[in-house]
Amino acid sequence: MPPRIRLSPPTTDLEGGVRRAHLTLALLSTATHAALLLFELTHARQQLGVLAVGLGVSVVLVALIALRRVPALLLAVLLSYGLPLWVVTEVLRNALTGHGILPQYYLTVGIVTVVIFSSLPAVRAFVVTALMLSGVGAAVLLLAPLDVPLLLYALFLVGMIAFLALYGQSVHTERVRGELLRTQAHTDPLTGILNRRGGGQHLDEVLARGSGTRAAALLLDIDRFKGINDTHGHALGDEVLTQVARVTQAAAGPEATVTRWGGEEFLVVWLDLEPQAAYAAASRLLEAVRTLRVGGLPGLTVSAGLAFASESQERDELVNLADRRMYTAKEAGGDRWL
Repeated sequence: MPPRIRLSPPTTDLEGGVRRAHLTLALLSTATHAALLLFELTHARQQLGVLAVGLGVSVVLVALIALRRVPALLLAVLLSYGLPLWVVTEVLRNALTGHGILPQYYLTVGIVTVVIFSSLPAVRAFVVTALMLSGVGAAVLLLAPLDVPLLLYALFLVGMIAFLALYGQSVHTERVRGELLRTQAHTDPLTGILNRRGGGQHLDEVLARGSGTRAAALLLDIDRFKGINDTHGHALGDEVLTQVARVTQAAAGPEATVTRWGGEEFLVVWLDLEPQAAYAAASRLLEAVRTLRVGGLPGLTVSAGLAFASESQERDELVNLADRRMYTAKEAGGDRWL
């Protein structure tokens, strides 16, 4: 059964993507620095300080990202500007000691470049990266023994990382936009539940399981809803629709899918429900609506028709069967199901 759909601002998904990207990079950086530190401990022992600092920074980043104490976008800004400054400071400090630029710094530059391009808009990312590389380049060219091949390799690596990060950013943005559009296409904007298109597609999928499906469909209509709109206005009518959708979802249970089928009609579909359980669910749902109090209105009621997949495997026929029973219940005075 597809999950109930709720519209969310696209920034929520984007923030989640940024946080996951940063956590992946921080874990990768932690593992790499830990492996290099272990190697140095068992061999040369010449770069322990640099690697220990890099490992410490990586572990702190993992903790900050994983604990979610800092908002994702704020964390992205802090990392995008703070890490380049730290890299340049470390490179200059090491160069001033006359030790040259250690290869580990080029690894750090590459990781920081990915963070920058996965967090900032393209133009700003290029500016920040250029400033970072200018600082590193100045240290390499002016203060440290010049290693031209390694410098060229680092520049190529940074360029490649920037390209891949930009490409990945555009792919992620398009994916989020596509998911949002699909959600909007299948969601009723007023109530937040499935609209007729989304609910119809779900019902088709349920019925496609074959004759053994014990699915049940309940079509309900709010009694005297036109009078509510005409007397009290559409704003109160919209509130009634929203509240009926809410209590219908709650009363139908977690295994049900609720759709705004049209106007004041709602369709509830249970994937696997015995007839006796469906009867009880229909009664429970009508009772839940009776308890609603919206805007000073007297108790609301609904009329409903219940149909089973065992009666028809065709969506339109099944819904029409429930619809006929619903109108029979309404003609009998409403506030009942058949």
